[in-house]
Amino acid sequence: MLAGYTIEAMVVGILELRSDRFINDVISRLSGTAVEFMCTTGERIPIERSYRVVVDRLSFRYPFLKEIVKSLALRGTYVINNPFAASATNKIIEIDVGSRLGLPFPKTMVLPGQLSTDETEGLVSPPYLEQVAEELGLPCVLKPFDGYAWEDVYVVNSSEELSQMYRSLCSRRILLAQQLIKFKDYFRVFCFDKRDVLFIKWIPKPLAMGQYLYTDTSSIGEMRSWLTELTIKLNQALDLDVNAVEWCTDDKGQWWVIDAFNEVPDVTPEALPPDYYTWIVDRFAAGIRDKLDSGKRNRIPFY
Repeated sequence: MLAGYTIEAMVVGILELRSDRFINDVISRLSGTAVEFMCTTGERIPIERSYRVVVDRLSFRYPFLKEIVKSLALRGTYVINNPFAASATNKIIEIDVGSRLGLPFPKTMVLPGQLSTDETEGLVSPPYLEQVAEELGLPCVLKPFDGYAWEDVYVVNSSEELSQMYRSLCSRRILLAQQLIKFKDYFRVFCFDKRDVLFIKWIPKPLAMGQYLYTDTSSIGEMRSWLTELTIKLNQALDLDVNAVEWCTDDKGQWWVIDAFNEVPDVTPEALPPDYYTWIVDRFAAGIRDKLDSGKRNRIPFY
């Protein structure tokens, strides 16, 4: 705790839409706990609120809210997820960190956005897209380095299509080109408190149309302990209490991480089998209670 500052009230702040079914189901598991939906306008710095824990499922959309929860974390509030970790994490970082931990990612190249030639001439050059296509193979995937929910994600089938899509997107996004994995099985692995995992078979589709299925984890076989260990290691390294890592296997039995960072995974009772939905709600609520009843703080890089 910072010198001269302690949080006495045991209040849980909720940063999510009041109509969200999932968060209301989580709150229903917190009986006897003071819970309130947060509201903020102008704030005096440093920000002082009485929250012991804040559940943050909105600030990824609004930079103003991200800075608010960072300030609260500095003052001793435990924020789920760590706002400093979430701010620093993107698909470039997750591949770099994950690869060092032994997670297998498809071959990936980062492509520069549109640059001002007057200021950056000789510093950064446009990518040689023919070389990109040759190294990654075609078709390949083009996606933003900080993308969410399949926004601006494309499978490109030719060098001409790659060039066209790159030119249309590079003025507003930093892009990754990635080897396309033709998967046999695809799983979302939910991880809570850096220790508890749930494997759910998933059919990935854009626009939140992905489909969860009842999962016979025996099909994963002896690889399950390895996948679990790497998933937990990644979340420990990124300091994420809630995350969903997307694993898939190809027709040769090779496992790949497609997306290692989902700090606010979609959780809806309509999409998930009931047993899995209940497990996620219970684990989320248990994680809040754990932080509420302890002196734990977020890991902050400069403290």
